[in-house]
Parts: sequence; C-alpha cells; structure tokens
Amino acid sequence: MDFFHLKENKDKRKSVSGSPKLGPAKPAKLEIGIESPPLVLYGPMASSTGALLSGQLILTVSDEEVKLQHFEMQLLARTTTKKPVSKDCPDCRTHTTELFKWNFLSELGRFPKGRHSFPFSYLLPGKLPATTNATLGAVDYVLSAKATTPLQDNIVVESSLKVYRALLPGNDRTSLRIFPPTNLTATIILPPVIHPIGEFNVQMRVSGCAENEGTSQRRWRIRKMNSRIEEHTKMISPPCPKHVHKVGGEGKGILSTETRVLGIKDYKDGWKSDFDTQGGLIEMEFSASIKPSSNPICDVDAPTGLSITHNLVLELIVAEEIVSLKNTKLVTPTGTARVLRMQFVLILTERSGLGISWDEEQPPMYDDVPASPPSYAKMVDYEGEPLPDDELARLT
Repeated sequence: MDFFHLKENKDKRKSVSGSPKLGPAKPAKLEIGIESPPLVLYGPMASSTGALLSGQLILTVSDEEVKLQHFEMQLLARTTTKKPVSKDCPDCRTHTTELFKWNFLSELGRFPKGRHSFPFSYLLPGKLPATTNATLGAVDYVLSAKATTPLQDNIVVESSLKVYRALLPGNDRTSLRIFPPTNLTATIILPPVIHPIGEFNVQMRVSGCAENEGTSQRRWRIRKMNSRIEEHTKMISPPCPKHVHKVGGEGKGILSTETRVLGIKDYKDGWKSDFDTQGGLIEMEFSASIKPSSNPICDVDAPTGLSITHNLVLELIVAEEIVSLKNTKLVTPTGTARVLRMQFVLILTERSGLGISWDEEQPPMYDDVPASPPSYAKMVDYEGEPLPDDELARLT
C-alpha cells in the first residue's frame, strides 16, 4: 500500500509542476468598436474618393486607477507574400506600412475604474487596394492600439478591417477580332463588369463565313465552341534590406505567377447560321458564370507587387465545306479546319448594391416646414373687482 501511495503523490507533483503559469492580470483592457458602415471604395483607383472609417477605442479599467504614459493606435497596411526571397525571414514575408496614427495622450494620464471611450475617424484613400487573400500573396488592414504604463506594461489590441472595392456598371463593351488569311471576323459584346456570384451574357457575331464561287459556295461552319474564365495572379516579392543581395540589388524582386480556371463550358449547338446574307453570318448568345467553389478573387492592382486579372477565353473550331447553290443538301467537306482563339479582359468586382460614395451623401432636406404653434390672444390688464383668494389660487 505504501508503494502505491508514494506513486500517487509523485503523479500529483508532476501534474502540478507541469501546469501552465498564468501571468499577472492586466490593470485594464482595450476594445475597438467600428461604427462606420462597410468600407467600400466606389469606382476605380484613379477616381475613387475613398471610404470613411469611424469608431471608438474603449479602455476598460479593472483596478481602482491606472496610469498611462503612452496611448496610441495605428492603421497598418500589411502585404504578405507566400513565396518570399528568404523563406525563414519574417521581414521578407511581410511588409507593413503605417497609413495613419492616433495619439490619445500628450502627457501622463490617470484613468479611474470604469469604461473610457476615445473616438477616432479617418478617410481611407481611394487608391488603396482592397483586402485580398490569394495563393501567392495577401493584402490586409489592421487597427493596432497600445497603451503603456509607467512600469512599461503594455496593453495591446488588434482588429482587422476588410476593405472592398466596387465598380459601378456602365455601357457594354464591344470587341472585334479578325482572323487572316480568312475573311472571318468576330464581334463580341461583353458587360463592363462581372461579379463573383451570378451569370453574365455574352453576344457573339461571326461574319465573313461564306463566299460564293460561281454555282457553289464556300462556307465555314462552327463545329464546337469552348468558353472558360481564367484568373491570373502575379506577385513580385521584394527582399528586406538584409537579403537585397539575393535578387541583385534594390528595386528588384522575385516574380511568381499562377493561372486558375474559374469556369469552363463546351457548346456543340446554340448558334444560328445564315449563309444567305452577304458574306454569311453566325450569331450566338450564351451565359457564362464563375463556379462558386473556385473562390474567385476580385481584380487587384496593388503598388506593393500583387496583381490579379481575369480573362474570358473563347475557342471556336470551324470546318470548311463547299455547298452547291443548285442543291444545298449537296455538301462536300474540304478537310480544312481552324481553331479561332479569342481572349477578352474581364473586370471582376464586388456588387455596389444600393450604396453610394460618402461624398455623394446629402443630409435630409426639410422643404415642408410645419405650421407654427398657435399664437396667444392679445393680453389686457384686468380692471374689475378684486378676485377672491380661492380664484387667484386656481389661476396661479
């Protein structure tokens, strides 16, 4: 029995010694509360007026009193590359830029027990890139607050901000492609912007697909069409000052690229062919979309090196044939086929919804002013007999 009792005591001492040690409780804590609506940058980077950020930094003191020597908050922009110049160097992996800084104390401050709020606001510039998390790099924004006591005890808090960019829709874009040495010409009509969720229509018109040669006609027929949406990511990873020599000097970096297919579809019919018109005409309208499971990323062109673009790629397989004008059922394939490949730029952006830019908001206009309260009748002095005391008390 003594042996088992001794073993049990050793196990208890081991569990007590192995438990984590809790540090001293902080005299206060910090919280960041955002009061502004979602941070949406409307319009392109060159003309966007930015987004308003506002909120409160809350200091909750748990002791009877706390003294603070420094009290500040920073708005930071962080660019992280997934393929840094030096794999084990944190400075090569993450580059931080301070966008703004708030200093809430100019001298030693004393704060009693309770909650103390410090309002803050900032206008995010419209040229900032949106928050992005791609496979090759990431751009994010952080509010970092720190309070320091005279004993150099730091109280810190961080809060992430998500910044969006929304481009307003406009007129459709028309693109023209020519395929020499043939007479084939393709006209494509695309929407100005597309969105991560939802379909968009594409109109295609192919002309120059028929040519009369005496009693016969030489035609180009579409046998198959393929459409796909590609996402191209490019990241230039700059080095930190310690590893500049690895890339051959300042101002250089490592270029990484990646291409993903966000949506693909094959078509074997759906177009209308009209070979009776001059030059022949083939028309088609179809819908394209992005697979939700592909996790698409909106277009980004960050000055820190991250760039994301999107393309619509169309591939048409056309075959040549000769048809007798006397008997159109008499078709002779020539054995000649071509692949017509076209590539168009797509602009992928968030939906703007019903939101508008902060500078276009107006306060309410009070056009209809209600009638004023009724005015009192003309007052005159009482000149009659003295009133009794109970009547005077009732009037007063």
